[in-house]
Order: sequence, then C-alpha cells, then structure tokens
Amino acid sequence: MRKTIAALALLFACTAAPAAAQRPVPIADPVPPVRGEEIVLHDVPTGGEVWNRVFGQVWARNVQRSSLYVIRPMNGRGNGKAVIVVPGGGYMFVSIDSEGFRVADRLAAQGYTAFVLKYRVNPTPPTPEGFMADMAAKFGSLGKGELADLPPAVDDLASAIAVVSARAAEWKLDPKAIGAIGFSAGSRTLIRLLEQRKEAAQLAHVGLIYPPMTQTVTGGPRPPLFLAIAAHDPLFKQGGLKLVDNWLKESDAVEFHLYYAGEHGFGMMPKGTTSDRWIDEYLDWLAVQ
Repeated sequence: MRKTIAALALLFACTAAPAAAQRPVPIADPVPPVRGEEIVLHDVPTGGEVWNRVFGQVWARNVQRSSLYVIRPMNGRGNGKAVIVVPGGGYMFVSIDSEGFRVADRLAAQGYTAFVLKYRVNPTPPTPEGFMADMAAKFGSLGKGELADLPPAVDDLASAIAVVSARAAEWKLDPKAIGAIGFSAGSRTLIRLLEQRKEAAQLAHVGLIYPPMTQTVTGGPRPPLFLAIAAHDPLFKQGGLKLVDNWLKESDAVEFHLYYAGEHGFGMMPKGTTSDRWIDEYLDWLAVQ
C-alpha cells in the first residue's frame, strides 16, 4: 500500500491540472473522459472542482455540482433497460473513468442505457501534494475502520433514480427495468439508499463491487444482488462474508463472486487476474434479470 501511494503521488504531481483550472478540463486519454448528455442534479458553481488523470484513470474531486451523464446504446439498439453507475473514491474523489465511463461503455455495447453519476464528495486540498498527503492518510487505513457516511451522495443517487424514472419514456426505457451498480464508496452509497430512501423501491437489481463487507444492510428492499470482491481486498479481510450472509437471510437472489486476487479497486483496469472478468460475469447476470 505504501509503495502504491508513493508512486501515485509522483504520477499525480506530474499529471495534475493547473491550480487555476476551476472546472472539468479535457484530459488526453484513449477513451475520452467526458461524453454523453450531462444532466445537472445539484446546480451550484463548480468552485474548485478539478479532474485529474492518475494511473491512466480520471478522477473528479472537490465535486459540489453533481451530474448524471447519459451513455446510450449505438445505432438505436437499446434494450429498454437502464443501469445507473456509481463510481467509488472514498468520498475524496469520483473514479469517473475506470468505475464510470468505461463501465457505461460496456453496458451500452450490450444495449443498456447507462447513467454515470458524478456525486458530491468531501473537499480535499487544492494542491496535488496536499491531496496526496490527505489520501495517503485515509486510504492507508482501508479495512481498519469504517468510512463515514456522506448524505449528499445518497441524495444525488436518489435524484438520479428519480430523473431516470421520470424521463424513462423519453429515453425509451422500461421504468420497471432500472438498476444500479456501485463501486467501493459508491456501493456504500447504494447500501444507504436501500436502507433510507423511497427511491430504492424503483430499482430492479443492484450491483455491489468491492463494498464494505462489514455492512448488514438494515431495512429497505432486497432486489436481486450481484456482488464481486477479491479475497486480498482489505475490505473483505475486515468483514468477510458478513454482508452476503445477512443479505441471504432475507433474500436468496444473490450472485456472489469472490476472486482470489485483484486487490481493492480493480474496476475496469486490467490486473492480470480472474477479477478482470467481473464485467463479463455481471453482464451475463444482467441478461437473465
């Protein structure tokens, strides 16, 4: 973990956007980081929001103006189903590329209309050096404590579900075929939505990718669940099968993949392990929902 943070700090310092950039900036990448229609959910000035390229990924941090990006199937080949994608980032940033747009691309290629959620996160230091020091302190304790809840992120996810449901006819979607998939902190947001918000009843299925395994999901609906995590992930070592065991007490509609390797945060970044196939297995699962 320390070697990863040190290498990340060096790369971040070399690739960070200028401090003067006060809004998302285009970033050279084989996959354009921003595309599709943007729907603003929480409309405030962008303030200090910056997007940076790190380890071939794109992160959005200091987000206070939440948005939903619509990625539609090509050539009108939609299947009438929708998936809202909720990236992770420890509520310090939104991993909007590896756990957002790249996931949406794969979904759209299979006919799903994908919606990438850029939700509000906690403020971080404006300079790359300050941000990396803050991140090293917080991510260094991964699996040793609990990530504090972030209600604005839950509010943004609830708003996203409401928007997709309200505009389903416009996008030629079945309002009863809306699902969501969350990664890490994004999966925690999805868990809190299930527990706390009425919009959760509109979800036909949910995916939790390397979620906090200590969670028991108290209350709320239990739609069909897809869960994937690596055995080497600190969050799995911390919570084991607690989340799955407790979910199974209320519903047996569970698809659970435990990969030997892959660590935390594999997303759409190839690791050379069987965890690379999670997206194919998720799509196979979606096809029978």
